Amino acid sequence: MNDFTEKYNLLNSDLESLKDYFLKNIEELNGPVNIYTHLDSDGLSAGAILGKVLYREDLPFQITVLKQLEREEIIKIRKECEDKLNFIIFSDFGSGQYQDLKNNIDNPFLILDHHLPYGVSDKEQRDTIKKVYMDTKKWQCNPYFYGFDGSVEVSGSGMCYLFAKHLNKHNTDLSVIALIGANGDVQNQGPNKSFTGINAEIVKEAKENDLVEIVDDINFSPIKPLNEAIAYSSDINLPGLSGDVNKTLKFLKQLGILMKHPDGNVRTLMDLNQEEKQKLTSAIIEYISLKRDIEPYEIINKLIVNRYLLNGENEGSDLQDINEFSNLLNACGRTNNASIGIAIAMGDRDEAYNQAKQNLKDYKKSLVKALNWIKEKEVIYEMDYIQYFYGEDVIPESIIGTVCSMLIFDESRIINKKKPIFGYAKRKDEDIFKVSARADKSIVEKGVNLSEAIRKALELSELIALGGGHPPAAGTKIPTQKIDVFLENCDKVIEHQLKNS
Repeated sequence: MNDFTEKYNLLNSDLESLKDYFLKNIEELNGPVNIYTHLDSDGLSAGAILGKVLYREDLPFQITVLKQLEREEIIKIRKECEDKLNFIIFSDFGSGQYQDLKNNIDNPFLILDHHLPYGVSDKEQRDTIKKVYMDTKKWQCNPYFYGFDGSVEVSGSGMCYLFAKHLNKHNTDLSVIALIGANGDVQNQGPNKSFTGINAEIVKEAKENDLVEIVDDINFSPIKPLNEAIAYSSDINLPGLSGDVNKTLKFLKQLGILMKHPDGNVRTLMDLNQEEKQKLTSAIIEYISLKRDIEPYEIINKLIVNRYLLNGENEGSDLQDINEFSNLLNACGRTNNASIGIAIAMGDRDEAYNQAKQNLKDYKKSLVKALNWIKEKEVIYEMDYIQYFYGEDVIPESIIGTVCSMLIFDESRIINKKKPIFGYAKRKDEDIFKVSARADKSIVEKGVNLSEAIRKALELSELIALGGGHPPAAGTKIPTQKIDVFLENCDKVIEHQLKNS
């Protein structure tokens, strides 16, 4: 038995015990199951999986979507549930707040999360993780308990999917929703954007049930007009072409690739035949090799990727490609339309889907506006070891984390990738800043851990707010008058991490 199998078997054994704990408690309770989940793509996928499972079991449920599981929200949940006989499930958050939940929530509850638990700043803190596991395993399931990396090997929706299978083995059709959530958390970090760890097992189950097809494809959006897909790619930077749809249109014409069908409809990547795709691939490899002096094999690793296509969706729709599906859910969550996203993930393809497509358009406009503003106004300021920006009245808290992620993955060098980026936005009608931080993989490998950095900076700033996440991505909230001292302390902590790794 290999190491993976041994760890995976223990995880599944504990999930079976959690299933028994859940079923025993709902027998004794007469209220609906209350599900609390996060508003991003992974959180909505997690909520949809749980909702679908409970619906199939004919169990009443209610899903509530939160921006974050903050201490104030926990107190609110306690007040809402203290006089009711409800079972509560926290999905895609809860591990970072388990102590507050344990101290405040009297109702029986379950945590299905993939973030580092409270008190743990690094996956190598095995003794601390083991203690948390022993103290909470009756009501909490987290991949770090079993030696799996929750930042890349399984998402919150993946944990919910594993739990769903234990409730009913026929829930394997929900595997694709777990992959959509994992994609939303950018967990396709294997070669050519493949999934690893537990996510790879979920892919295997989806394939065995003929739910997904994996194809090698060019790393551009498959549904945008082709010249736009090339111009606005966040993964492939083409000096002189990126950001300019007219120049990419001319580039395609020079290759003999027509942009319109005979009926006048604009062509997308999915419309190209194999010969055209090969021609485009060769031209881009040659172009980048000349412009950026990069070896062809390095370019191919970024240019050719695994594309996961859902067999149950219409060809060419926003829902066929899990990346586009994930973007749609994220747009719903970030535009205060989370219920629409959950409805789509649970199977609604009518009114909710049409509304979601409009949400996606609005969401993309807000992201383009934010990035253009950052580029034009030069609002990123550097300290010794971190860089930061304030969203002012342009970037709301709902997209501040997404913008930070886009800056990290952007190839146009807007930011210095040798330093983590911190973005903050003011919460409406409150003297609070929502803070999101992201770090490039290269500096995470050198010792940067944003989850730990934010928690330590909070302590140094004498703040009691909850904060955390993963080494490359974390967040918290800060009183507006404390932002300067918090950022200064973040700078000090990152310096310490880099010099002592």
